[in-house]
Amino acid sequence: MGHQLPTQIFETQTAAIRFELGDHHTYEFVEGHIPSEMFPQLREVASSTDEFFSYADIEDLNSCLNALDLLDAYVAAEGPFDGILAFSQGAIIASSYLARRALLRPDSASPFKCAVFFSAPAAYSFHALENGRFRKMTRDVDGELIRIPTAHIWGSNDASIDAATVSSLCAPGTMEVYVHAGGHEVPGVRMNAAVKSSVQIIRRVVSMAGYKQ
Repeated sequence: MGHQLPTQIFETQTAAIRFELGDHHTYEFVEGHIPSEMFPQLREVASSTDEFFSYADIEDLNSCLNALDLLDAYVAAEGPFDGILAFSQGAIIASSYLARRALLRPDSASPFKCAVFFSAPAAYSFHALENGRFRKMTRDVDGELIRIPTAHIWGSNDASIDAATVSSLCAPGTMEVYVHAGGHEVPGVRMNAAVKSSVQIIRRVVSMAGYKQ
């Protein structure tokens, strides 16, 4: 899941990391459905003729709630999945979904064994959305909600996110964090050291999730 990315661009952005992880993993890339403008930082990897789609209109309460419902329906129809890998807006939806599921179904198993978040801006409270407002979830208010192993990867020069917001909601004993020198991006072929470090923590998370690599 990515932010405003045609799936082929997100495939390209994650290609270096997926190559280092090996060919024994398979991936499904989920396209957004809401037409949107190109994210400025994609100009180097996208064509002016590409169409861009978001999972939600992040300023529309109902659109955000609908995105959570659509992800739940997709997982039910197409799963099970071992993990979820998400970038930017995709990471908002994925982390908010996992938090919502933990609150609504506290006694049921997570639909994913692990999660990898790239440049995750925040997770939003679905209770607040249902009551007509946006609220970023925090550990102080909401507690530890995401208890599966998680990897959190972001850039030290990314001014667009509150970097530790999502990681604060996750179980610290099964959480890995890597901060690279870039911005709002997935480490790629021009960031060899960041790719290798990202892969190291992803492998640790996969191992903690308890399935073979």
